[in-house]
Amino acid sequence: MVRETNINPTKKGTFGTSISFDLDESPAPQRRATRKNSKAEKSNTIENNSSKINCPGCGYELNENEWLDALVGFVSGAHDFEIGNPVRARIVQTLKNEASRMKTPSPREEWELAVVKRLMSEIERIVQAEINRNQNENQGHSPVLEEKEREELIRATEAHVRQTMAYEIQEQLIIELQPQIEAQLRAQIEQEMWAQFEQEWKNRLNN
Repeated sequence: MVRETNINPTKKGTFGTSISFDLDESPAPQRRATRKNSKAEKSNTIENNSSKINCPGCGYELNENEWLDALVGFVSGAHDFEIGNPVRARIVQTLKNEASRMKTPSPREEWELAVVKRLMSEIERIVQAEINRNQNENQGHSPVLEEKEREELIRATEAHVRQTMAYEIQEQLIIELQPQIEAQLRAQIEQEMWAQFEQEWKNRLNN
């Protein structure tokens, strides 16, 4: 412990101090200043934790702590997947493998399915219209004639479908092959023009 005296009595006209140390005396305890706003902050934390939040996905009511835990879990799971954690990334990898085994249509197959669907609807419309017309025109005819007319109707419908499908495929092939054909023709024409230019240049040099 340090003690200080006011004035040195041995010297006149000067000021001085004397210091002595007491090693046996225990130091006085120092008290830490308390925060006055701790109670207010604690009450605010309790109020924030008790506030309810609706999940944006399913609308389930959560308190703030559960919502934060969900966010932290989502972010940590995404981080583990990015760094290649085999434990949590196994589920995501399984879903990827399952998706890779699925038969997903390519753009050409989607186009073909759209064409087939439109043709089938056209077939149904034509057949139904012809059936209604024949029923109105041929009421009271024999079943043999109706069967023959039905076969002729089927053949006419098949011919119409083949013609329509050929037209659709022809248009699509033109759209798909036109850029390739244009590129090939452009390269061929450029090559021929360069050959003619080089030949003309050689002829002028020789003359």
